[in-house]
Amino acid sequence: MGVMLKRLVLLGILVLVAAPAAAQQPLDASLSFVSDPGDYIGGGQSRLFTLDDASITSRYSDNGGHFGLTVFPFSGGFWFLDLAAPAGSQLVPGAYEGAIRYPFQSASQPGLSLSGDGRGCNTLTGRFDVLDAAFGANGYIERLHARFEQHCEGGTPALFGEVNVVNPPPPPPLQIALTINKPGSVDRLTGKARVTGTISCTIATSVGVNAVLNQRLTRFAIATANAFTSIPCSPSTASWALDFTPQAGVPFGPGMAQLDVAASGYDSYYGQFVFISSSDALRLSPAR
Repeated sequence: MGVMLKRLVLLGILVLVAAPAAAQQPLDASLSFVSDPGDYIGGGQSRLFTLDDASITSRYSDNGGHFGLTVFPFSGGFWFLDLAAPAGSQLVPGAYEGAIRYPFQSASQPGLSLSGDGRGCNTLTGRFDVLDAAFGANGYIERLHARFEQHCEGGTPALFGEVNVVNPPPPPPLQIALTINKPGSVDRLTGKARVTGTISCTIATSVGVNAVLNQRLTRFAIATANAFTSIPCSPSTASWALDFTPQAGVPFGPGMAQLDVAASGYDSYYGQFVFISSSDALRLSPAR
């Protein structure tokens, strides 16, 4: 990948800012806990939530290193659970000792947090055991079964909980197909150039298309410009267009030019961006 194309990819990262963890509707899910008297979060009560009495959504990120659960009981209220392995690790079966409040753990510590109904810990200590876990592509969590223990504000009373989630089979990752129409066009009066093309995506998302257009006019004169557009993308083919306003007072003209393109779209299933790039020579023809 050339220097200019690397700059394009970086621009795509800056324009399409980091997105939250991917969310998934489970096929089966349950969250339960038993709270000691004096425990602030559970208030000394025992609760069990399943898909029969609550809306439950699972979340994951960091290539399967973080798992979250959002629970909205049909009777009212809400609960949020987060489990995280030390940085760079997946939530594989095993014991995770010395957990502190997610997401404030250090890179070497596991993270843990159960909060709900307007109550959360400022500080938290605890541990959890992952009893079973299975992953698909890109850290997609197919299933996770874990038990956890947390203590709020350094107190002795504990909350003991268990979570069990089975998600649907992992869908295919996002793929982006981008074509460039030839030739491009140039306005002789303004020196502005236009390049068009088509785009399609295997899942619905928004794609940012960045491009740099360079044209050597003489030994000492180069016309150059960059352009960006954001396009709703789906399996149905859509058109895109980029207008290049020349920089440094050097207009584009009819003739061959070099186009460097980078496109990026967010894969909501896997919680990550997908990038493609292309370099191509194309002719700029006078606009009609």
